[in-house]
Order: sequence, then C-alpha cells, then structure tokens
Amino acid sequence: MTDLDKPGERPVRHADGVLIGMALVWIGWPLQQLSRRSGYDRHEITRWMRKGGMPEPFRAWLIALQAVHVRYPTPLALSVRPGGNRPPLGKWEVLRAQLVIGWSERQLAEKLGEHRTALRRRLDGGETLDARESRWLELLEDGHRLNPRP
Repeated sequence: MTDLDKPGERPVRHADGVLIGMALVWIGWPLQQLSRRSGYDRHEITRWMRKGGMPEPFRAWLIALQAVHVRYPTPLALSVRPGGNRPPLGKWEVLRAQLVIGWSERQLAEKLGEHRTALRRRLDGGETLDARESRWLELLEDGHRLNPRP
C-alpha cells in the first residue's frame, strides 16, 4: 500500500498505467497534452494510471494512436515509403501537421534529428522537408485524423 492508496481500496492494476505511459512515450505527448487531446481530465487519467478502470473508448483510441507511432517511428523507418504525387511539405503544411499531431516545434525537430532553430530557418527560408520526411509527417498526421478523440 502506498501513501496514495486509502485503506480498503483494491490494489493497483498496473496494466492501464503501463499502457498510458508507453503510449505517451511513443506519441511524444506529456500528460497535459493527452488530457487536452482526449477531453478527459488529467486527474482522471492519473487515477487510471494508478488504479485502472480506463474506459474502453479511451483505451481503443490510445492504442490506435500508439500503433500509428510504432509503425512510423522515424522518417527512416522501412514502413515510410516516399512516393506518390504529393509535393514536399513547406512551412505551413508542417505547422498544420504539428497542430494535428500535437507536437511542438522542438519535438518535431528532435524527431527529425535537427536543431529546432535550424529547422525553423530552413522552413522560413522557403525550403521544404525532403520527400521521406514529408511522407512520414503526412502518415502521422493522417493517423491522428483517422483516430479522433473518444
């Protein structure tokens, strides 16, 4: 029993906590972003992490988003195949993708293996992401759009 548990409460069910924690790591969100994106209060999510009892729609949504990020972890993943007839992403398309995914400029730059300032200068200068980076970001954005909040 921890100091957070009350006498007579059921023991902690770690499966929900592990699922939420792993999903946050894969997606790249802090708990506050998960709360905003899901519509559930962060205190409620924290309680699920400690005690379990997560609702099924939330669980399914979180698993689906995690699966998107597991499938496309980096622009260099084998599952990211550049191609198609979409043009590379410019400044505004990258910003749109960041908003849909819920990443900051710093998080995106880190995932791309680039310094945040260098990425911003590159995009502000009129350059675009390369084809593979663009396709990766589009795949993640599409995954988030296809899995709306519970």
